[in-house]
Amino acid sequence: MPPRQAVKWNRLMREVAAESINRKPCVIGGERLTVELDESLFSKRKGRQQRSALPPAVADRSSKTLIPVVKEHVRPGITIITDEWRAYRALAKEGYTHLRVNHSTNFVHPMTRAHTQTIESLWAQIKRRNKIRCGTRRTMLDSYFCEFIWRRRLQPGEDVFENILHEIAACWHAA
Repeated sequence: MPPRQAVKWNRLMREVAAESINRKPCVIGGERLTVELDESLFSKRKGRQQRSALPPAVADRSSKTLIPVVKEHVRPGITIITDEWRAYRALAKEGYTHLRVNHSTNFVHPMTRAHTQTIESLWAQIKRRNKIRCGTRRTMLDSYFCEFIWRRRLQPGEDVFENILHEIAACWHAA
């Protein structure tokens, strides 16, 4: 297959993965679950471009922007662990148990044992995949992120090829 055709097919498969994620949105919740939240910068602003923090991409890191995104993806009653970023302070008022970690003093809170190391490791994995590709155009960040999330949703031992075929069929029937 010519390289240009392979790139096109790869892009189409990422679009299928994105459709799958949109059809089956993930809302985190359940008894005694803990969620770690952390923002990550994937591309620096150029001129007047907006910051990108995934998932999902948001225009800024204000409480007004972040809290509705959290409420959409995380059920109330969950324990949320964050760093000390001020935008997260409103989480307790929204029905969440909120634990904070001050990274300037420790990475694991000495009393609660709360940390954000898992989510920071996840961001590092995503960024490492991006580096392997020798970088990514800003316009493609969302599609690469959707592919990463789609692959992570697969159960151990599930066949990626078989699953993408099912997703293609689901997209085709939905159209």
